[in-house]
Amino acid sequence: MYRWTGWVAELLLKLLSRKAPLSFEQSCRSQSKILQDLVHRAAATRFGIDHDFKSIRTIEEYQQQVRLRSYADFWSEYWEKAFPRLVNNTWPGRIPYFARTSGTTTGKSKYIPCTLEMVRSNNRAGLVVMLEHLRNRPRSKVLRGRYFMFAGSPNLEQLSADVFAGELSGIAARETPSWAGKDRNYPPPELARITDWNEKLDAVSADCLNKNIRAISGLPSWLQILFLRIFKDKPVANAGLASYFPDLELIVHGGMSLEPYRQYFQQIAAGMNLDYREIYAASEGFFAIADRAHGEGLRLIPDNGIFYEFVRLEDFHSLNPKRNWIENIENDVDYVLVVSTCAGLWSYVVGDIVRFVDRKNLRLLFSGRLSQTLSMFGEKVLNEEVELALSKALKALNATLKDFAIHSAFTKEDRAKGIHTYIIELAEEAAGIEQKLARMIDQNLIDSNSGYATRRKSDINIVEPRVILGRKGLFESWMNSMGKTGGQHKVPRLINDAQMTDLLARNQAQ
Repeated sequence: MYRWTGWVAELLLKLLSRKAPLSFEQSCRSQSKILQDLVHRAAATRFGIDHDFKSIRTIEEYQQQVRLRSYADFWSEYWEKAFPRLVNNTWPGRIPYFARTSGTTTGKSKYIPCTLEMVRSNNRAGLVVMLEHLRNRPRSKVLRGRYFMFAGSPNLEQLSADVFAGELSGIAARETPSWAGKDRNYPPPELARITDWNEKLDAVSADCLNKNIRAISGLPSWLQILFLRIFKDKPVANAGLASYFPDLELIVHGGMSLEPYRQYFQQIAAGMNLDYREIYAASEGFFAIADRAHGEGLRLIPDNGIFYEFVRLEDFHSLNPKRNWIENIENDVDYVLVVSTCAGLWSYVVGDIVRFVDRKNLRLLFSGRLSQTLSMFGEKVLNEEVELALSKALKALNATLKDFAIHSAFTKEDRAKGIHTYIIELAEEAAGIEQKLARMIDQNLIDSNSGYATRRKSDINIVEPRVILGRKGLFESWMNSMGKTGGQHKVPRLINDAQMTDLLARNQAQ
């Protein structure tokens, strides 16, 4: 089935790929209309009545009547008492699904409402991924093969008679019509449903070869684990990725920066001319897709059921911060992303920080998470800066990253000074480089972040960082101990005291 549907889809998408993306002016009109449509549809809901949606005619009126809210705000004010049956609450009708997050930053899972409209929005964004690939590779035959989704489990938890919760991949699988060619996606249901992650990894790595796989998607860290397992189980002398996936032409990645892992992927895929296409997707929606080369930003999707607002990071914690939309954004400014969606989220603070690099074409970069900004000592270092500093250092030392985490604490000698400790697991043995690696990371951050540089000067507020090399398999075993293994679970970059203690104990255990 997938070969026939792929042939048809290839013809249609190649025609659509010739059409230019929306202009800036068209995008602004689209965003204004989306907000009007969302407000109109939800006018009779509890949220719509509370905020007098029937009177709203402009973006300015909407922003005056609807304040910024976090997940915790929505949960306590609108969702908790009625959960799991939210009917005419913040969106008309019944919410059939909840996208359950991995909870890596808070320690607790969140339940994000997911409507059928949002499922369709995510599916349309998935088509845009292919459109951008075809625009850049017009001779591509990617749709004639299978798509390997190395993501989470398709298993859904039934919360009530007609309400389910789980990962987005599971929700999408349940709503995929049979005519679309369900056999296109790999792994097959019998493997995808395996709940034990190590068992699933063993089964998938042994089964995935010779399956006509032409595209693979997943978190860079987990894709690295998959490829290492395949190479180990089925060794081929001096062979790279092409020996195992000869028709592979597209790797779709997101959820974390590829930069610390880029050197590894370049090594194993030498000569393959792979298209790496980054996406910016979350449980709240599918926001942006890379349409140009690495480092040129991801293009915001302006016409897909989501209205975007942007609050300057420096103003975010003020009493009444200015809320921008795409018409008045600026380049090179760190913004907190806020969305209103066809799943009943209204001026919802996603918790991400983004920066536009090409305002007219709506291209942005993901800078980090509000909750994951390195700033215990006022340094305000974003995830993006840490990952780039680490990536440069590892490249200079010809070392390959598997994963890492950072712990911030005051020094034992002087409570007025802080220290960052990096626990870094490498793909190969590299004893004796800890101090050199620490100094290189430190210098890279001094060069890129003035706040960090000021506090590091003469050790006035922050002393030189420390690097601890993790034993082989450290982070995988740690995540496994918390039940957080799998394609949608990410190692938290910033860890607390208890997590640090646990990791150090595990690192010493042999």
